Amino acid sequence: MRIAAEVDRELPGLETDARYREIEARMRRHAEAEAADLVARQAEARERAERRAGARAEAEAQAAIEWERAAAEAAVRQAVACEDCGRARSAGRCEVCDHRRQTEALIGEAGLLAATWSADPRDPVAVAAVAAEVRTVIEDAIAASWTQFQQITDPVALEAAGPDAVEDAAAHNAFLTAESAAAEYRHEALVMLGRSAEAQAEAREAYTTELAKPWFQALPDSDDAQRAATEAAAKAQIRTAEHLLAVRLEQLHAQARPQPVRPAPWARRLPELAARPLDGEVLEVIA
Repeated sequence: MRIAAEVDRELPGLETDARYREIEARMRRHAEAEAADLVARQAEARERAERRAGARAEAEAQAAIEWERAAAEAAVRQAVACEDCGRARSAGRCEVCDHRRQTEALIGEAGLLAATWSADPRDPVAVAAVAAEVRTVIEDAIAASWTQFQQITDPVALEAAGPDAVEDAAAHNAFLTAESAAAEYRHEALVMLGRSAEAQAEAREAYTTELAKPWFQALPDSDDAQRAATEAAAKAQIRTAEHLLAVRLEQLHAQARPQPVRPAPWARRLPELAARPLDGEVLEVIA
């Protein structure tokens, strides 16, 4: 027993009765200390639990307030009419008009994608001609898709869905068709730009570089070497095509943005302003 060993070590030579009394006293003090420590730890644990419960309750209350605020703001936004067509309770823009705007943006983007490889980006007339052709193609596809949709849809059931169901379906159909077309034009642009001189040169360089690596130099004609070189060339070709597409798109977008009107420098404007008569004044010639 630890306490008995401590008594024997610290108080050697005690008589048996004295030794027992000392051991009992120390055991009692030790038990009292452990009980006090247990009470303190339990109190601390309760305090921590209360703090956590309070923090959790505060967080829940704050979350409830924020949810109510968000719900109120959403209700206010929802009550706003569509800014394009005026449809009530459309959160500022109804789904039909939103789809129409997105469709228009996709058609415009598809035209620029086609122009990245089929027109000189510096020639606005050529770019506009390509964009007009793409618009015609996509609009024809939208019309054909809508005709097909009407053929496989019960018109009575569609009209029964609500007064705006036909318009909603047409706008959604146009959006999906334009989205698919834009993706196809992007793919076509990457394929065509991948055939450009720049992309082909990068592919050849990547192919040569891969075969020049130490582990392929001994057997450059092996299947592993040729496979690795071909993969490296393909990745370089795709990477270059993506870079060319991004650069040319940015150039076309920049040309499409309206140019800011810059006022004439004050050095040129001041003489003109000085020559104008002031309102309500009569210029007098001072002799």
